[in-house]
Amino acid sequence: MIVYILMLVLSILFLILEKKAKKRWIKILCCIMAVMPFFVVSAFRYDLGTDYTRRYVFDYNRTLQGVDVPNLEILFKGIMKFCMIFTEEPYLMFAITSAIIVGFILGTSFTKSQDKILSVCIFLLGGFFFDSLNIMRQYMAMSLIFFGYQFLLKSKRWYLAYIAIVIIATLIHSSAIIMLILVLLNKKMLVSWKWVLPVCVIIVLLNENLMNILEFFVQNTRFSVYLTGKLAQGEFSYLFVAENLIIYLMMMYIYSKNKKLDNIQTQDILFLNIQALALIVMVLGSTHMLFIRTALYFSIFQVISLPYYISKIPVKEVIKDLKKITRNKFKFSKLEKYMKQVVTLVVILCFVFAFTRTNILVNTNEVLPYKTIINKDIEIK
Repeated sequence: MIVYILMLVLSILFLILEKKAKKRWIKILCCIMAVMPFFVVSAFRYDLGTDYTRRYVFDYNRTLQGVDVPNLEILFKGIMKFCMIFTEEPYLMFAITSAIIVGFILGTSFTKSQDKILSVCIFLLGGFFFDSLNIMRQYMAMSLIFFGYQFLLKSKRWYLAYIAIVIIATLIHSSAIIMLILVLLNKKMLVSWKWVLPVCVIIVLLNENLMNILEFFVQNTRFSVYLTGKLAQGEFSYLFVAENLIIYLMMMYIYSKNKKLDNIQTQDILFLNIQALALIVMVLGSTHMLFIRTALYFSIFQVISLPYYISKIPVKEVIKDLKKITRNKFKFSKLEKYMKQVVTLVVILCFVFAFTRTNILVNTNEVLPYKTIINKDIEIK
């Protein structure tokens, strides 16, 4: 775990330097250096996660031998064959995919986030970085869509750019096609708690019947493998459902307050709609594990949506509500001054709690201890 902690600390230090820097080229250099610790750890990893050897190294070697691997998308095959021009070892493949994943996610965060340091913390503590070391192809697709969302905030003529990015992502992992739905989610608020919460309850109650619907759509696709064995089982992850529910309710509250103040922008609507889908699809995970994987497409946006919504907290309105609840028994002058900082700290602590319960205590993604291609036999705790 020392490697990952050091990685995070180095990245934050460079971002602190970026804040203090005055010249633009120094700021850009600091941001690049803040990405590098994540890239190096990801690119030089060895045998981390269940998919590293069983899937990616295995498929790379089969492709090297001239065997066609049918359940890999064409663009990912192209990346593997490109790497084979230079080396028969799979390590270059992991370096290139790491550059794509870390580069697009952190690069987009550093240009679009309202709080770069918080975004980096969420990327690691939210489990997203560890996930990317395992389900690599999906995260490559996710990183492209994460980058492409910004085109939905512009005029309609830019929608084609986003659609093109989704198509490219689909050529890496076919599940990315579902993210075309974002084209419909940036103009109108579709996710009122009045129906989102009841839908979540209904999903849990209908559990097995919803599985029959899923089987109808998936049975003749390559995802049919998820219909049998342990992968066919659903799992109601109380921790992740609670996490997504709390984030959704917080964002919904901030949105409703800003709407009264006529302070709503396209990004407010898009991020809230995305978080609502993250919650609903995560609850759908109780019917099938495939939905938990799908939910990642939406929950990854927390890396920038949470800093954005925290930056838009209408402090005075929140203080008014607190005074009503406490009947003016307490003074909130200090809280009013530091409210956004307090909320940021609480968010980080909540992610730390979830991160500890999953990636540290249980080693969910099987990325502990860290191993590198340079010293394969040495495990770094």
